[in-house]
Amino acid sequence: MHPASLDTLCWMGNLDKSVLVERSDGFDYGYAMNCVCGSVSVLSAEDYFAEADGAHMMCAHCGASIHFGIAVAALRDQDDPALDDEAVSRFAWYHTSTEPEWPSPDYARRFVEDMEQNDHRPIKRDHYVSFHTTKALHLGTYETAIENMLRRMHDEHDGGSQFYLYRVAIQLQPGRINPGYRDENHDEAAQLSISDLDSDDLDAVRYLNVHEGTGVLSLAIRPETIDAVQRIAIPSHDLALPLIPHLLDRDFKDLAQAKSEMEAAQAKVESIPHARRKMMYFGVYDDPGGLAKKAGDLEHRYIDLWNQLECRLAENYLPGVSPSIQRDFNQAMASWKSANPTVDPEGFASRYRSMAALLERSGDVIGQVSRQPWRDLRAS
Repeated sequence: MHPASLDTLCWMGNLDKSVLVERSDGFDYGYAMNCVCGSVSVLSAEDYFAEADGAHMMCAHCGASIHFGIAVAALRDQDDPALDDEAVSRFAWYHTSTEPEWPSPDYARRFVEDMEQNDHRPIKRDHYVSFHTTKALHLGTYETAIENMLRRMHDEHDGGSQFYLYRVAIQLQPGRINPGYRDENHDEAAQLSISDLDSDDLDAVRYLNVHEGTGVLSLAIRPETIDAVQRIAIPSHDLALPLIPHLLDRDFKDLAQAKSEMEAAQAKVESIPHARRKMMYFGVYDDPGGLAKKAGDLEHRYIDLWNQLECRLAENYLPGVSPSIQRDFNQAMASWKSANPTVDPEGFASRYRSMAALLERSGDVIGQVSRQPWRDLRAS
């Protein structure tokens, strides 16, 4: 478990701004878990991933057994500098989005247009539109922004989407942020609306993020709180991790051979409907000559070889990343592959190296986005 670092980066561009503070602790962090006794105990990234002892750990304070997981995740750094109200506006905050001009002033209009073009007719139309277009915006550390992108790629059909990384400057007036923080497990945070902020007479809600960068503080804010943003498209190919010569030569060769054998076997049963072929594979229907069984076995072998390639890539290109986030990364990359079905193993590995740089070269990525011109939102 690492305390948040306070490296400073100067604001660039034409805006007359002071210094933004970075708080980043990488992608190999441990976890903190709450016990019913009220104390917090530390858990390693490896034990968290392995769900050691059936996902149970002993409280370091009272000795009770804690069934660990996001439901009892605690603040990793009890002295997190984001707890300082005055410091919040001095931090560089981050966000990832598929929107090239986030936050977009005409998002609500485009949301309605897309809904109508797709002939989507919700029962309570006005409520539906309002719910989806008046949400608070969310900001976090660099790590939470990248992990949010990985989750969206895998869980929200954004595997093939173009993402953008935003570095965000905000301005908060004294008293316009909640005291302390909300725990995302117990208090609403992810779905906060502007009307919720209105009800509490706040511009920002600070909350414990238990889904991305588990155990750090994030913000839900009014769009007007954002002063300016910097942006880069990701991945940044000029920051791609260097190719390790010959590392994957055998994998590429085996995959090429397996694909050839699989396609040849599938050609012999292509006249049989897929559903019936599947039943033949499992022995429900006769399989003359075992052709369906052979085609199915070769397809499984091809998939296994792809999985082996992904594991080898993670082992060699994500050595500084925890097992849990390696898994999330590979799931996101598998979604990218599904969205790009014609990509070959070499092309996949190239994309993998570019994306992996977001985790292994985070300082360089932060440096790159911090050198971009600011888009001043208050002026507009």
